[in-house]
Formats: sequence, structure tokens, C-alpha cells
Amino acid sequence: MSAFIKLSLGQMGQRVILFACRIITFVCLTSPVYAQNTSITLLTEENQQKIELAVWKYAVDTPLLLKTIGWFRELTQHSRESAAFAELSRLHFMHAQLERNKSHRIQLFENCVAIADRALALNENDVRGLFWKAAAIGKMAEDSGMVNALRLLGPMENLLLRVVALDEKYENAGAHRALGRIYHKLPGFPISFGSNQKALMHLKRAHELFPRDVITHAFYAELLYDEGRKDEARKHADFVLATPIAEEDALEFAEYVDIALGVINKTGGSKFKVGNN
Repeated sequence: MSAFIKLSLGQMGQRVILFACRIITFVCLTSPVYAQNTSITLLTEENQQKIELAVWKYAVDTPLLLKTIGWFRELTQHSRESAAFAELSRLHFMHAQLERNKSHRIQLFENCVAIADRALALNENDVRGLFWKAAAIGKMAEDSGMVNALRLLGPMENLLLRVVALDEKYENAGAHRALGRIYHKLPGFPISFGSNQKALMHLKRAHELFPRDVITHAFYAELLYDEGRKDEARKHADFVLATPIAEEDALEFAEYVDIALGVINKTGGSKFKVGNN
């Protein structure tokens, strides 16, 4: 749902590559999601509302999330609807984020990928399936060590680029945000495929599409600061700290608040307190 994913190669390797893999935690959970064109859909308005509520409250009401997963898993048991499996992968992704045991967490994210693959087997262009597969791969890379991270980052980039091509607005321009963060945080050629020029392109577009998205503001602020555009960076960071944050979003947004605070501390300190409802 946005320094997710300078030294010699030997010094930079593990720290920069693994940190870059954290980019996918940037998921913004308020975007509308639409069912595929089909005469019979599991994603009725009522069912979608149940999913959205469980996703929004995943960090403060785990029993609701687990109940929703069980309910929707039963509904999809004999389904041929790609979007339904993609939404099930999304629900499992939220659950996996709460797991503290690393080996079990990796298994849960692998399950997210497997469910997303079921969606993509039915429709290779299912935007939700592509996005949540990329999100789970990013989390697996974060937990799997540098060698696996390097192996997984390329496929993750390709999945996100397909999301941009198919529906750049999905998840508050989540693919643009994620690509911007990856390109910003990865080293450039010949070590990897990082590029601040590409990062600026994607984060600028994400901001154009959703100018009030907190995650985009945080990622954009840090990139602009690193590019020497300190006044612009400060405006984006101030926006993050001035935005009220609901209790349900506190865990999800903590990382982005910290990013904004880092920029603010480097540009003269803050006149704001972190917003909350």
C-alpha cells in the first residue's frame, strides 16, 4: 500500500537489498475493488463489504479476519471466479502479516502466492491476483535472505509493471508506489536495477492519481530529499504528520510516519504532532 526495497558492493549487499524488499508493506486498504465481468459473482456488494471491513480492521480484530477468511474460503471452494481467489489471497496476506514466527510467516505468504496463482490460472490479467502475488513475494523476500531476495525482486517488478499497465489506480496506485520505492532503494546498474529517475516517474504518477495518499507522500518525501529537493520533500513529510490516523490504521501507517519523521528531522524539525482519531 510509497531508505521498501553509498557503499561498496560488499558493504551494501544485505542491508540495502533486504531493506528494499519491505516496499510491499505499503498497502493502502481503502481502495474500491470491482468484480470481474461475470453473470454470477461471489463478490456481491455485501460480500465485498465484509471483506473490506476485515481487511481494514485486520490489525485490531484478528478474530474477525480469521472468521472472514474461513467464510470466504468456503465460498470459493468450487468457484471459477479469478477475482474471488484474488480477494482470498488478499485476506490471507493480512493474516500472514500478523504472524511473528518467521518460518511460519514465510509459509503463510507462500500460501498467498499459491492462492493468487489460482486466480491467475483462471485469468492471467486479474489485477488483484497480480498485485497480491507481488505483495506476498515482497514479504517472502524480506524474510528469506539476500540470495532469495535478489532472485525474487525481478519477478516482483514484472508483476507490478503488469498491474500498472492493466489498472494503474488499483489500491490507490499501489503498484506505482511500490515500483517507486523499489527503484529508489535498490542500487543501480551493474549491482541491481535501481533508478531514481524511474522512482520519480512512478511516485509522481501515484501522487497525481491520489494526491491525499499518505503512503505516497511518505515515499515521495524521502526520494525528493535524497534528490536534493528539500523544500518539496518537507511539504510531503508535513502532510503525513498532519493527517489524522485511525486506530485501525495505526500499525499499517507506523512505518510511513517514521519515514516522514526522518525527513522532517533532517529539514529543521516538526511543528506537527502525529495525527490520530
